[in-house]
Amino acid sequence: MASINTNAAANQARQALAAAQKELATSRTRIATGKAIGSAKDNGAIHSIATMMTAERSGWTVANDSLARGQSLIATASAGLDAVSDLLRKAREKAVAYRDTSLSTQAKAAIRADIEALLRQIDRTALRTEFDGKKPLADTLTPTTVTQTTTTYTTVTSPYTPPAMSNLVGYTSGSGSRTFAVNGGAAAGRIDLDIDTYSALDVVEVWQGAQRVAATGQPYVSGGAAVGPGAPVTYQNVLSFDYDPANGQSLEFRFNENFGGSGWQINNVVLTPTDPLPTPTTTTTTTSVLASVATNYEFVRSSIGDLEGVAARPMTLNALKLDAIDWNEPAQLFSSLDAALGQAVEAATYYGERASSFDRLIEQNGRLADALETGVGNLVDADLGRESAKLQAGQIKESVATKALAIANAAPQWILSLFKG
Repeated sequence: MASINTNAAANQARQALAAAQKELATSRTRIATGKAIGSAKDNGAIHSIATMMTAERSGWTVANDSLARGQSLIATASAGLDAVSDLLRKAREKAVAYRDTSLSTQAKAAIRADIEALLRQIDRTALRTEFDGKKPLADTLTPTTVTQTTTTYTTVTSPYTPPAMSNLVGYTSGSGSRTFAVNGGAAAGRIDLDIDTYSALDVVEVWQGAQRVAATGQPYVSGGAAVGPGAPVTYQNVLSFDYDPANGQSLEFRFNENFGGSGWQINNVVLTPTDPLPTPTTTTTTTSVLASVATNYEFVRSSIGDLEGVAARPMTLNALKLDAIDWNEPAQLFSSLDAALGQAVEAATYYGERASSFDRLIEQNGRLADALETGVGNLVDADLGRESAKLQAGQIKESVATKALAIANAAPQWILSLFKG
């Protein structure tokens, strides 16, 4: 039906044009931003997940920034230690000459002046070794006591232990992630895995077939029943479980399977038929030490704010016990310089270990941040090839809809021709 009040064809063409323009705007936005989901209105659930992942990735980046400052502090301390060690070596050389009993008074005075000048330079070097207000070689020492609690386990030997398990004891210095697969043998009994994870955190689990039967941080469960995931632990631990070969003789000792981990060793693995569970022996030792007042400098190591410490290693004359020398006892001077040099070497070793640890943490954090970035990209990034094709299709739709609208708007003109001449 022809009408001058309603143009249905024009309405349809206008709707088609609006839809085409909307598709074009969406494709242009995705191509311009590179994102298929740029806000919550695009897809609320995915945008929320991506936002949380982005925040976590930022956390790892911030942690690496903090660790980088720690690296700079360590590098500064190491450079200062190199200078202190060099000065101590020179002072020690002169201390050897100072012990020569044939020297004249004037010669000994000259050597003493040289040694004193070197000692003053050592003190200045320690005091001037500074990064971001921190002086890792110049903290003040105060007497204090340190109480250390050590837990050890005594595990037995057993003739029932299969050779495949006994051979594991030879692996005394593993690190990171590693899995040992062994045959548990045909005899049932209880298996005790005695491990030492030292002072750094590690996670260890024992699997029998598809079932986790023991794990660090989980209590012993009788009957070889399943236990929960392992928790990070330090120092010596024993994992015990009941072994039944009917459930499969294949056993896996998994070290840090889903955890960064550090150094560890296997102390013992035994299969026993009736012996009681290994019980811990706790020893507490209190010693008197000279401790640094100022410190353990701490840096963020993870996306949740865990901290990694770098302790001060004072190298002032007071800390090295070189501030009160009896120049009438050349032998004492020599032994004091030897002890100070040993202290400097120990400090250099410590900072070297800390530097390696920070390097590993930064590398690991970087991998985690990259994985999160890739994951966010998989969720929200646009497929530019697909969007380009949709853009071209949208342009064609827009052109066709525009022409259709023009035709539809012109169609009622034929009604006027009915009233002509």
